[in-house]
Amino acid sequence: PPQAAVTKGLGGVAFVPNESCVDCHQKQASAWQSSHHAMAMQEATPETVLGDFQQAIFKEGDASFLFSKGEGDDFRVRVEGAAGDAQEYRIAYTFGVHPLQQYLIELPGGRLQALTVVFDVEKKEWYSLYPGETISSDQAVSFSGRYQNWNVMCAECHSTAFEKNYDPQTDTYSSTWAEINVSCQACHGPGEQH
Repeated sequence: PPQAAVTKGLGGVAFVPNESCVDCHQKQASAWQSSHHAMAMQEATPETVLGDFQQAIFKEGDASFLFSKGEGDDFRVRVEGAAGDAQEYRIAYTFGVHPLQQYLIELPGGRLQALTVVFDVEKKEWYSLYPGETISSDQAVSFSGRYQNWNVMCAECHSTAFEKNYDPQTDTYSSTWAEINVSCQACHGPGEQH
């Protein structure tokens, strides 16, 4: 899966951990910690997952999504197609926080995929990003399709110093980020020399 890595910006200056900014910029860091930027992407934990994972079921086209909580802090989605084929995935990350929250699953080849069923945090209900459409698993807009691929479509804006690291020979990703979310350095640049 994608991971944190030491990343250098233009001129070879490295990005530093978010905590490096806090000592001198406590007021700004405090405001940032409750911002949408801080919560743009987070590991899926009981504190970050806002969706209903108490055996909630949502139907999208010919697929059913069953959202459940596994053992410990494990969140899962079971996707069942019209033919009765089913696959269960662990929710790896939350994506966004308001007005909706999406969930990312890990697929082979270093891919993170965004589910097309999302949680409305105000109405406290699941809904489809493609209402009224029948989406088959082989379509580009399905949760396993290329338009829902985090590595290509989402990560650059939701993480700091993102590196796609795509290998066309193996059709795999070894993606990295300096920070999982939109940190101070996403706008201000790498902070090593500051």
